[in-house]
Amino acid sequence: MGETATAERFTVRADWDAERPLSETALAAYGEHGCLLLREFAAADVVTRFRDEAATMIGLLLAELRLERAASTLERFDRGLDLLLTADRARVGRLYMAVRKLPSVYSLITAPRVWAVMRQLMATRLPGIYPNGTGVRMDHPGEETYLSPWHQEYPYNLTSDNAVTLWLPLVDVDEANGCLRLAPRTQRLGALPVHVRDALNARRNANEALEIDGLEAILARHAELAVPARAGDALVFHTFLLHRSQPNRSDATRWTLQARYFDFLNPTAVRHDWVGGMNEGVDFRRYHPELVAGPAEG
Repeated sequence: MGETATAERFTVRADWDAERPLSETALAAYGEHGCLLLREFAAADVVTRFRDEAATMIGLLLAELRLERAASTLERFDRGLDLLLTADRARVGRLYMAVRKLPSVYSLITAPRVWAVMRQLMATRLPGIYPNGTGVRMDHPGEETYLSPWHQEYPYNLTSDNAVTLWLPLVDVDEANGCLRLAPRTQRLGALPVHVRDALNARRNANEALEIDGLEAILARHAELAVPARAGDALVFHTFLLHRSQPNRSDATRWTLQARYFDFLNPTAVRHDWVGGMNEGVDFRRYHPELVAGPAEG
């Protein structure tokens, strides 16, 4: 289908420090589309703090490798990252694992406004966060190995089927550097059957672990759209919503933060004892054999 949906239908501006920041109109839009774009959601000073902390880490690696930041072609907080990518790509991979531990990341994902929104979206008094589903992505220009194909969150994070992902850009994102692509309303399909390629992610690329059965036919029945956003905006979407990454065609790294939240009171969560996902050694097939399509591979 063509892109008949527009992000304006689920874009929200609000007082994010209010006890119940989302209006009934916004909640209805979330119920219909399975997603909301929250404008200026993150506190600007915390986004700035993340950039300062990340710049410090990049500077430490530049010094370690005896590289001069001044030689970088970048003119922003991650100046010098291009030099590191050329000099020692494996070291940048370890930087990727480290930046998620920064104090500013925890400030962003546990801010009172986050919990207020999650309580409303999941209609629960006890939301939780999935630690192994939290991180900062660094998607570099021209690198596509770890881009996420069309998928739902739920098979990877089995804690609850009443769950919400927070996707927050730390730089402006658009079609050039790869904003997120969504298929609104697909959350209404529920959990979709999957072909299991690598149940416990032994190959360390979760994007290749599962494949949705009959994906092309599903997408043919639903409009999809790219959702540009500014740094500090946030996309929140249901765990069943189909979405995917897009390649970064710009000349600078795309920085985004992801966190996954769930409803402790959800019957599925209780029945499964709040189990995690494949990153914790949990096999999807054990909990949902009815959703396994065809013989498993790998």
